Amino acid sequence: MNDLINFKNILNDEVDLSKYMSDDQVGRVKSASQFLEKLSDTIQGHGEAGCNTPWESTKDKFVFRPSELTIWSGFKGHGKSLVISQVLENMISKGEKVFIISPEFPAHRVLHRMMMQALGVHNLTVPNAYDWLCAIESNLWLYDVQSSLKPLEVVALCRYAVQELGVTHILIDSLMKCGVAPDDYAGQKKFVDALQNLAHRNPLHIHLVAHARKGNDDGKIGGLHDISGSSDIANIAENIIFAWRNKAKELGGGNIEEPHCIVKIEAQRNGDGWIGSLPLWFTKANFTFREG
Repeated sequence: MNDLINFKNILNDEVDLSKYMSDDQVGRVKSASQFLEKLSDTIQGHGEAGCNTPWESTKDKFVFRPSELTIWSGFKGHGKSLVISQVLENMISKGEKVFIISPEFPAHRVLHRMMMQALGVHNLTVPNAYDWLCAIESNLWLYDVQSSLKPLEVVALCRYAVQELGVTHILIDSLMKCGVAPDDYAGQKKFVDALQNLAHRNPLHIHLVAHARKGNDDGKIGGLHDISGSSDIANIAENIIFAWRNKAKELGGGNIEEPHCIVKIEAQRNGDGWIGSLPLWFTKANFTFREG
């Protein structure tokens, strides 16, 4: 899969981030009348534009809006990265521009998984890879570093991606690889706050993976109180999504009618505030989740 490894939209640590280390505060103070257009859109119901999930049942209930931060969580091994990959692939197919910072996974592995979801097949070929990469060349970038980053570097990378690449969605997978100690709650709050501030100042949606605490019973669906680290992580974000895998069913237990996965919208600050659970069934042949 050399085509995946050599995808030209994979950035390395040679990118000069020096001019992206801080925000320009000029022009932030505005009169109330300058918000007329956005206020009018909100009144007329046009202010909630965003990207839908790949699943039809959430269409009128939840969207990923510009200028928001979503926290994705779940227990280790429960497939949250796979769910997010399908969500982002769906966005790319609709023309959104996506940037992935994923120190936990090699860039070509991220691409391989997403390509299976996009093409709907497990047995891929090199020509498949070449054609798919050409098709998404203007819509997907990845940062190719498999080591922990510094918080300021992550925020600077996000600024770079917005200003130079024009991205509309950024995935950071995960918080534990962003140079903040697990017990540094003040540092976690500062970092998550910086990401949200960046999203608020741009037509940008940031997706941040924050793992669930170890030691909890992963046989039960978790929630926002299971997110590892500072409680401010959940308090700051506009949206909280928890992914849970039905391991009992995989092992042959439980009801055959039960779903393989549940994606739980734990918090949604905007829109009508809908929260709820989405049962999904997994198709191993192409690594995708579908509704029953």
